[in-house]
Amino acid sequence: MKMVNNTPRFFRFVPALLCVLFLTSVLRAGGVPVPPGENSQLSISDSTYRQVITEGSKSLSCYLNYPQGSAKILPDFENNASELRKLDDFIRQVFRDSLIYVDSIRLSGYCSIEGSFSVNERLAKTRVMGFKTYLDNEYDLSQHYPIRVNWVAEDWDELLRLVEASDMPKRDEVIYLIENVGVFQGREKRLMDLDKGTPYRYMLKHFFPGLRRVEITVNYDLRRILEEKLHTKLSQEEFEAALAKEREEALAEERRLAELARMEESARLEAERQAREAERLEALRIAQEEARLQAERAAAEQARLEAAKRAEEEARIEAARKAAEEARMKKKESRKLRPIFALKTNLVAWAGFVPSGAASFNWTTFMPNLEGEFYIGRRVSISGSALFSNWAYDGGKKFWGLSAYSLEPRIWIKGDRLFRGVYFGLYGEMGDFNRQEGRADKVNTDLNFTGDYWSAGVSVGYMLPLSKHWCAELSLRGGYRSATYDKYTRTFEEDGIYHYDDGTPGKKSQFALTGVRLNIVYRFGRGRR
Repeated sequence: MKMVNNTPRFFRFVPALLCVLFLTSVLRAGGVPVPPGENSQLSISDSTYRQVITEGSKSLSCYLNYPQGSAKILPDFENNASELRKLDDFIRQVFRDSLIYVDSIRLSGYCSIEGSFSVNERLAKTRVMGFKTYLDNEYDLSQHYPIRVNWVAEDWDELLRLVEASDMPKRDEVIYLIENVGVFQGREKRLMDLDKGTPYRYMLKHFFPGLRRVEITVNYDLRRILEEKLHTKLSQEEFEAALAKEREEALAEERRLAELARMEESARLEAERQAREAERLEALRIAQEEARLQAERAAAEQARLEAAKRAEEEARIEAARKAAEEARMKKKESRKLRPIFALKTNLVAWAGFVPSGAASFNWTTFMPNLEGEFYIGRRVSISGSALFSNWAYDGGKKFWGLSAYSLEPRIWIKGDRLFRGVYFGLYGEMGDFNRQEGRADKVNTDLNFTGDYWSAGVSVGYMLPLSKHWCAELSLRGGYRSATYDKYTRTFEEDGIYHYDDGTPGKKSQFALTGVRLNIVYRFGRGRR
């Protein structure tokens, strides 16, 4: 930031510029007068001019750091580089416009309150003088403008302002001590002793750094600025009247610009609101179109599922008919004892357990069930089952209705026609259900589901003979299960009758554990084992 040739570049052309301004003033005074405001840079439309004419000065506080006991400004010390950049920007901005005349510059130095008053006063003085020296070295200000210097040993006024604006501990007590105890009557000592020093340490950390500063204040030559603008010399009375008029116009212009900015901001916000509304309407249109297409796809899928279910039922009936016929014909093929047909019942279903996921069960109520199995050839069998439940449980508070029809062809590992040990199968199952979670008297509930389902997948099982005809069988089923359902409301009316309102349709499909069977089996056959 330091400039070369002893005379800063910023001020190198100041003498020539002053000469030009002087000649311009002479020509204006002796020649054709220029009407006020015409072709002048000093107008209310200029923001810099409005700021100068209304405030009369401009200030900047620099928070510089010094080595212990030093008053010399070191640009590379701690955060000084950043503060000096702010100072350079301030000076260049203030003196950028050659038509904004500067009357004088005031430099003020401040210290915080900790320590000896005399030491703080000496430090404030030496540092503000060091600041003046830095400004003269960098900008040669003393050669162009009068500079006044003052210093404050301990800036109690600024500290009081910071305390009043804060929510620090013991705030009111601190304010009282500052306002009622003299600086030389132990004010700082009283603050250090207050509440074991907690408020003092708080101020030391948060407030004292802001007290250590130097300020530069540029005072503008308002009389010269107005005389330059009006192209005439002004008496004190004329100057005060012109200044009042210019400040009134400047404030009016500020209000006009603020209102214009407010209107522009309002217009911008309204445009953004309209844009958001247009986006919302477009998104709503897209969502409605998507919902329509989704409904069409759902209807097509429902029709496909119904057709598949009908085809599956026809195939199951045909397969059952063929299996029964083949089993009947093959009973006569050998006198050796081998199973032909078996009747089974599932104890897990009788206990009321229903698989609901990968490894979880729901407990409902007992479900009567029956299964028949035909044995074909050396290693093939076909099993068909039916299950039915349609009653309340849990003291009548809940209801469980279920029908299930299943068909399962199996391949047995051993091919000795005895059909025992491990087997694998493929199964298909369908049925309907009706579940009510709350069925207490005179209680309305919407936790009710009814619908149809189908399931298909693979099975694995093990048949353990217990006697000539009795066996125990354990099997697991897993595969894909799809259910379409209606969620409906069971409402109790004043006439004492329950009404079932149409509900909301839904669908749920998943891969899961769909069956656990622990069967007691009785097998029919001929011959001897």
